[in-house]
Amino acid sequence: MRRRILRATVVAVVCAVLLFAVPLGIVVLRLYQQDEVRELQQLGEQVAVSLPVRPVQPPGSDPVELPRAERGTRIAVYDPGARRVLGDGPRAGDGPVREAARGRASSQRVNDSLVVAVPVGGAERVRAMVRVSAPASQPLRRTALTWSGMLALAGLAVGTGVVLALRSSRRLARPLEALARTARRMESGDLGARAEPSGIPETDAVASALARTAGRVDQLLRRERSFSADVSHQLRTALTGVRLDLETSLAAGAGGDPREAMTSALERLGSMETTLADLLILARDAPERATLDLAPLLDHVARRRHGELAAQGRRLRVLAEDDLPEGAGSGRAARQILDVLLANACGHGRGTVTVRVRDTGGVLALDVEDEGPGIADDRLLFERRPEDATGHGIGLALARSLAEAEGGRLFVSRPRPHPRFTWLIAAPPADGAPPADGAPPADGAPPADDAPPADG
Repeated sequence: MRRRILRATVVAVVCAVLLFAVPLGIVVLRLYQQDEVRELQQLGEQVAVSLPVRPVQPPGSDPVELPRAERGTRIAVYDPGARRVLGDGPRAGDGPVREAARGRASSQRVNDSLVVAVPVGGAERVRAMVRVSAPASQPLRRTALTWSGMLALAGLAVGTGVVLALRSSRRLARPLEALARTARRMESGDLGARAEPSGIPETDAVASALARTAGRVDQLLRRERSFSADVSHQLRTALTGVRLDLETSLAAGAGGDPREAMTSALERLGSMETTLADLLILARDAPERATLDLAPLLDHVARRRHGELAAQGRRLRVLAEDDLPEGAGSGRAARQILDVLLANACGHGRGTVTVRVRDTGGVLALDVEDEGPGIADDRLLFERRPEDATGHGIGLALARSLAEAEGGRLFVSRPRPHPRFTWLIAAPPADGAPPADGAPPADGAPPADDAPPADG
């Protein structure tokens, strides 16, 4: 790009110089020639005025002296018959002298000289002719000097254009080179690379668009990686349940009925398929802001977890207040959040599990609690752990990330006794208003910054 800008600038400046300099040089040459002819004519008129009435003096009288002229200038006086009588010139008058004999001043180029002839006397009676000549190279020398100055100015103009072109090309090329380096860093995996502002609006606009694209790609990659880990955990948990059911059926021997184990395994496999489809869609699509209907979700999750709790001799209660405010979000995300919270209560809690949907200061809240002794240390509860980790709250990182992606909050509102997890659901945006970033905590619920650390 630098070479192209430099080449274009030099061509443009040279063309401009030629377009102006060539006609101007020709005009200067003609001007100097006309100026030389005018000076010769003035000298001839001066000599004609100073001549006596009889240019040819009788013998014994003082000779007529002609004025001294510059070196190379010749002055001659001719009688009406075009014969030289005084000065330096051809013996017989040439074309300009014969033209002056008719009473008209004339100028011509004869061989290598500019010749001017001026008549002496009136137009009706010419007493003599004055011939003045000078080398034709004198205007050329003056023109050459002028052309040299013009050439120097042209060189200065071209040099200035080259300097400005180099500066402009460097100023334009540097931001583009920085963008290219940034793009190569992004290509190598450094999605946090950013180009510095250059002050050129168009280049900065490209840099901003590239930065936004890199940010979105980085966010998508992070989401895909985190959701891949979450899917691995969720599927591993379901596969463990299927394996336990099948192993239990095999341990029962021939007297047992394998249909119950097969039915349970099929249900768990169906749940795995639903979980996988939901998480893949949530990982790739933007968060929804549609009105969230919790009733069918609660009914679905209750049916899934009722049998598991009943097998442990525990109960599941689902309570919902009347005239609840509306909530916004994705049904898939809500199903996964509820499934994680209930799985956590079933696997790590005790006694009755209660799901309560309530209004907390105009914000829709969902609580999941059990009758266990509580959480001894809730500081690392939501911290994301390695995929092969085991223990309490492995899927809570997934639940919190889904809740925050939908604009809500998930935190422990009561760590012990009878631990309670609270999910504040985002409200639907007003008409024309931007989507809410999250529901504010209310009724004494701790804000998001006071909640246990996310991702655990």
